Amino acid sequence: MTTIAWKCYRCDLTFKQETHANLHKDICKHEPREIRVALA
Repeated sequence: MTTIAWKCYRCDLTFKQETHANLHKDICKHEPREIRVALA
């Protein structure tokens, strides 16, 4: 099973919620990329 997350490779941060990724984008001006994460 997979889920969608957002990762900022510049800061090495991963966000589970899109709202948090958007906040990071607004504050740091870094564009997080949408990724797929496998769930165990």
